[in-house]
Amino acid sequence: MMQCRWAMREPSKSGRLGLVQELLLWAPALMAFCLLCDKASWFWVNVPEMQFGWAIPLLGGYLIWERWLDRGVRVEKWGVASVGLMFLGCASIFVTQIYQAAYGLTAASMSGVGLGFLLIGLANASYIHGFAGIRQFWFGFAFLLLAIPIPSIIYERIVGTLQNSVAWMTVELLALYGIPAQLQGSLVQLPSCTVGVNEACSGIRSLQSTLMASLFIGSLTLKWWFAQIALLVFGLLLAIIGNLVRVFYLSVSASREGVEVLDSVHDTAGWSILLFTIVGVVLLSWILGKIEQWVITVSPGVVGLKSPVGGDVQGKRV
Repeated sequence: MMQCRWAMREPSKSGRLGLVQELLLWAPALMAFCLLCDKASWFWVNVPEMQFGWAIPLLGGYLIWERWLDRGVRVEKWGVASVGLMFLGCASIFVTQIYQAAYGLTAASMSGVGLGFLLIGLANASYIHGFAGIRQFWFGFAFLLLAIPIPSIIYERIVGTLQNSVAWMTVELLALYGIPAQLQGSLVQLPSCTVGVNEACSGIRSLQSTLMASLFIGSLTLKWWFAQIALLVFGLLLAIIGNLVRVFYLSVSASREGVEVLDSVHDTAGWSILLFTIVGVVLLSWILGKIEQWVITVSPGVVGLKSPVGGDVQGKRV
């Protein structure tokens, strides 16, 4: 089935013209996407926590391509929804451009660009394919919003909560392990040194990477919406637990060998936990996929369950 879908043949002249015409129909969304990438690329280059942003356009583009292959008939009609979404999207980008011209490029202002792109993309899909186009493409457009930074007022609260929580849980684990430690904010006071849970050790990077991986893998491998949600929740929990294990390991190493040892094991521990988390997400997606296949096999009368990422899948008994 996949071979038939991806089989390539020499396109006819009319086919090439039809493809060019359809790409022109998507011009508003493509222009908004280029603006989004142009603005967000500054953060991808200059903010370490956003370096994964370079992968988002590729992954999001693949998700949209997957849905474009299964697109329905073209309507090409402006309706109330498409006109309203297009107006709101253009207004959002216009106001954001004025704000950025006056105050510069900020994480908060990127939310306006992201919202404008999403609304324009949905309006474009609604114009070309009607409401079915919105249902078909919304997840791909929304996934691309992971490429923009979180507004600072929200980001700092998340990071601060993660730092304090990881430091507190590390102190409790060290006590169970037999190493006395005291909590001082986001600092772990050991008998011989102090280990600080800074922004990098808060786990925010692994959470962002796991969020991206869970959404992408789940949308490609799972059909049922509750399986996709389960994969997302499990992935985020795995990222939090993995980061806690990393900080605990670093604290034990510092207590035994001195704080100087952290320079040699810090990055290795970080990459190891990230790999562990991604492998865990892939493994769970495989298990959930097998469960889906088993349920469909033993219950052939299940039909019509809607997935939140678009399309009809099997799963609801009638």
